Amino acid sequence: MTTEIPYTAPVLSSPTHENVPLKSIEFFLRFRIVDAIRFVQTIGAGNFDLVLSNSVQDAIRQRSRQVRTEQAYDLRGSDVKDMQDLLNRQLTRYGVQIMGCNIPDVQLPDQYREHLATRERVAKELVAYEKEWELTRKRRIDTLLLEIERSKKVRDAKVVEVQASLNKARKDVAQMLEERETEAQKIRYEIETRARTNLVAAQGEAKAQEQLATAYRDNRAVLGYELARRRLDVGATLADDAPRPVIVHTDAGSGDSSALSTLLMAQLLPQLQSEASAPRSAQRQVSGAVNQAAQRAAQAVQEKSQG
Repeated sequence: MTTEIPYTAPVLSSPTHENVPLKSIEFFLRFRIVDAIRFVQTIGAGNFDLVLSNSVQDAIRQRSRQVRTEQAYDLRGSDVKDMQDLLNRQLTRYGVQIMGCNIPDVQLPDQYREHLATRERVAKELVAYEKEWELTRKRRIDTLLLEIERSKKVRDAKVVEVQASLNKARKDVAQMLEERETEAQKIRYEIETRARTNLVAAQGEAKAQEQLATAYRDNRAVLGYELARRRLDVGATLADDAPRPVIVHTDAGSGDSSALSTLLMAQLLPQLQSEASAPRSAQRQVSGAVNQAAQRAAQAVQEKSQG
């Protein structure tokens, strides 16, 4: 049966990768003697402490050489499995086995610790400055983004306003063109209507002139006929109104009978004149009726030519 024994080995002035000596490194391990006979025959209890101390210091120095000074504190609680294997290879021949080990503490030199503290403070200040700068930059970016967004909104509003104005202008132009087109159509319709009216009036006037010419030609014939007829009427009237001679046949040798004949003619002359005037009045009535019929016929012809 073996017993595990704890061992603490402080190591002084262990240099780092930059050859900066660390103030101290505390190293803790547990070991047991697995072969007591070999342990007593090869090393003994008196020399074991010296051998173990030297082995531990060599292992720690090898480990510290691998670490940069600013990372020396990272040795605290780090994995030291490689150191344990190294110690086991060195102590196995003495009948000793390392059961476990670790580095509980590391101390830097005072000057370097102050320097490191300054670096840490500077690093912290740098981190704080970077955070502040990042915050300031973010604020500036946010402000710029807000300004850009506001500018976009203003631009969009102006674009919308310009588009609305453009649409209104297009609408006004379209309405004006429509009004002008309507007015032009109205004027064209008026011109066409006036032209048609003038054409119809001209055609009517031409037709009226043609009818007037025809009527004038017909009227000339009617007037010629009426003039000739009136001439005949005047001649007939003059012939009717002319005194009719009364011829009395007497014997040339009878002188007494001339007085008697004259007396008889004086008595018969009024009767003969009245009998002659009756046929003349009848002829005048017939002539008046003929004249009225001729006038109505001439008037009908004239109205037809005017219509």
